[in-house]
Amino acid sequence: MSKYEKLTNQPLVVVLAEFRFSSILQMENYIPAFQNFLRQDFPLFSTTEQQEMIIEQQGIRVNSSTGWVFLSSNKKRAIILDRSRLVILSSEYERFPNFWNDCKKALDFLIQEVKPTLLLRVGLRYSDAIIEKNKEEPIESYVQSVVCEAGSMDGVGDQVHRINETIYKTQAGIIAIRSLYGVLNLPVWQDLVESPITFHKDTNFSKRILLDFDHYWQPEGETQLFELDFISNKMEELHLITRKAFWEITTFEGREVWK
Repeated sequence: MSKYEKLTNQPLVVVLAEFRFSSILQMENYIPAFQNFLRQDFPLFSTTEQQEMIIEQQGIRVNSSTGWVFLSSNKKRAIILDRSRLVILSSEYERFPNFWNDCKKALDFLIQEVKPTLLLRVGLRYSDAIIEKNKEEPIESYVQSVVCEAGSMDGVGDQVHRINETIYKTQAGIIAIRSLYGVLNLPVWQDLVESPITFHKDTNFSKRILLDFDHYWQPEGETQLFELDFISNKMEELHLITRKAFWEITTFEGREVWK
């Protein structure tokens, strides 16, 4: 029996997968067929304008590009596609295989119809929010002490919040583990607040701990073709290590509360 049991009341807010590939300038031509392929599960459609900052010798150049957004009917799952990236988001995550099904469906279409050449990045990200329900709830005990411990500058003032980021090289790639602790009104990590999916947004100030696990792979040296078997195996590796990281940074007491 796996020690990683299902947590019914898990603090997970958003999960995100990202697949980057060599740019396809004619991607817009495939959007009608992609929308028809997805519309039973993702019937809502919109577009978004995205900006990318590129640093060159002459200075900073900003590129604007269109992204196409496909939403589920309850707006809790989304697929976003642009000329060089596929992103899948969900706020109703149950287990990894269910989430991977959405990823695989979109990837199948890309591989069969669009045929990207090179795989440039595979990423898997989990963002959690542990929010105090009452003044007696010891949320600090739900995570390892390093997340919430006070600094040693008592003569300077009172600590408002504490932020940590640690980067690890794993067998699957690179993982960035971030935490933010304090009296806050952020419902999730800042860059995810405006994501197209809906999730519970508790924006009243309260004591909370935000955890973020951003695990990704990208090629080093040799190129990698955009192949489903490789992507599937890499996603499984990223998931297994990220799950272990969550178990390591949280405590038995916390996981008992979230059962």
